[in-house]
Amino acid sequence: MDGTERRFEPRRFLTRHDVEDAHAAGTPVRLSGRDVLTHEAAQRARDLGVTVERASHDGWAGAGAAAPAAAAPTAAAVTTDDLRRAVRAAVIAELGTEPAQLDAVIERVLRARG
Repeated sequence: MDGTERRFEPRRFLTRHDVEDAHAAGTPVRLSGRDVLTHEAAQRARDLGVTVERASHDGWAGAGAAAPAAAAPTAAAVTTDDLRRAVRAAVIAELGTEPAQLDAVIERVLRARG
């Protein structure tokens, strides 16, 4: 390795169970790197008053009580094009490259879900 390779950081999905565990322990939920707080977990954190923190270059940046890592749009506000773009970006971010026929696979899945 010459130091130019991109280090793969796995993505964690934190759920309401993680929030409930943090609440029971009296600790904040800490997100780092590519971690994702699910919408249900963000709502549960708000309900319980659990602080959600996102790692920054300077340490942990408190996002405030129950603020999700990224605001999730409501289901009514999400269009098929929004979903298509989000899925495409997530797949590429996860794999680090665009797989062959990605758009065709996304279209097939979207058609199948109605």
